[in-house]
Amino acid sequence: MKRLGDDKNPRRRCGLCGAVVVVGFTLLLSGCGYNQQGSDRNKLEGGYRWNSLYREDVQTVAVPIFTNKDFRRGVEFRLTEAVQKQLELHAPYKVVDRERADTVLEGQITEIRSLTLSRDYRTALPREQMITLTVDLIWKDLRNGRILCQRKGLTQSGVYIENLGEGEFVGAQEAIERFALAIVQELQADW
Repeated sequence: MKRLGDDKNPRRRCGLCGAVVVVGFTLLLSGCGYNQQGSDRNKLEGGYRWNSLYREDVQTVAVPIFTNKDFRRGVEFRLTEAVQKQLELHAPYKVVDRERADTVLEGQITEIRSLTLSRDYRTALPREQMITLTVDLIWKDLRNGRILCQRKGLTQSGVYIENLGEGEFVGAQEAIERFALAIVQELQADW
């Protein structure tokens, strides 16, 4: 005996659902109006535009070694190198020397602070510590002298645990890596 509903094949239903989803998705995408910014259709038609997050009038940037007002030395070299690497990885700008650059990104480390977050309850020695870097930035257009971006008092922190053999170098490196990415994100174009 045949039961009600036995004549419906589950595979056939799944294939039909998949086809409906694909057709619906195709119709949705074709009707949204997304265009890439470089296409000629953008100039003629309205709709959404796909723009870069970064300035399109800048091709190259020079990043001289950041200055350091703090007594801890060496951090400025590591931060400069990290910023240069993050620019190459995440931004469309090419890092070049100052003579060939459209712009220059200068930074100054104004303060490096260490803070104890927790202590060993038996010995009262520092257990978890945090190092915080504070930086001032200025990004200038070398072609016309205009300031493209200026930020004062940017901070970033890194944590290290001395009991695990980590020193201040480890915490500073964590803060430097985070800071470099944050600095590159600061160079995004204004909306």
